[in-house]
Amino acid sequence: MRSLHIIRVMAVTLKEAYKILGVSQENTDREIKARYKELLIMYHPDSDPTGKRESKDDEMIRRVIEAYRKIRESEGEPVHDTYEFTWDAFENRAAFSERNIFFQFRIYDEALPPSKMARGRFVWDPDMEEFSMFTKSVLEACKDVMTDHDIILTPEKVKNIFHLMMQEYVLPADAARKLGKKVSEDEDKEVYLFYGFIKEEPLAGRGVSKQINNEPLNLFLRDDRAVAEEMVSGKVLGSVSFDEDELYYIVLPLLEDPAVNAHAVITRVENSQRNKRRMHVEIELTIPKNLVDTPVSNARIIKEWIGRV
Repeated sequence: MRSLHIIRVMAVTLKEAYKILGVSQENTDREIKARYKELLIMYHPDSDPTGKRESKDDEMIRRVIEAYRKIRESEGEPVHDTYEFTWDAFENRAAFSERNIFFQFRIYDEALPPSKMARGRFVWDPDMEEFSMFTKSVLEACKDVMTDHDIILTPEKVKNIFHLMMQEYVLPADAARKLGKKVSEDEDKEVYLFYGFIKEEPLAGRGVSKQINNEPLNLFLRDDRAVAEEMVSGKVLGSVSFDEDELYYIVLPLLEDPAVNAHAVITRVENSQRNKRRMHVEIELTIPKNLVDTPVSNARIIKEWIGRV
């Protein structure tokens, strides 16, 4: 990609800087940086999918960089004058394949075709990449791998290789810290809140109290699913599902980590067809502050799937 060298423009005030980025002093450093990156992607010349670019876009990108510089310098953090557009997410060099990074621009309410921004073994950064664009890139990488190896694209192979590749591009603890709602912390750990629901299994209701709001639950993995059981009676209520698909790649791996403690509670119960119940749950994950994700490599397993007839 082209490098964009920025000439210093008239300095902005700190108040103007916050206004340009659309943030305030109430925003965290992570939120300000995410907004800065979002605007850089939006106005960068390499990101224009229509091939039409206005001179005001060049001025806007200068103002965005100057505003971010002003905010960082006010916090004692210098920013270099020269900016080169790169995708600076962490790379899992042990991942089986590279993938494309896509970004979707909008003109008013109309979504333009996704634009390719970069390519590499980049892990998914929720601050920079929409989950739908992330899954699109992994699915395309999966199909490219199978095509390169002359493998017939059967649904089973695509599904299995896709999930294996997704695991290589997700750092669960890092993503949990960015997407979860922090409810408490101390010197050693942080607690993040996530939401899910349980569709009661057919036999689970037998012997289970009808008044189960605020019922504490144990969570454990079974057949790659998060299963909930009553803490007191030990009755299995069913598998936990999530409204946000990305949580399957975040919460489930963390349930396997012995350093992470998981607690859940039923917050609301809805009756559905055939006397089944849909139980809404809050899940608290206690994550040590010193917990660092270890990038996953599924190359051996992927090769085994590629080799299957």
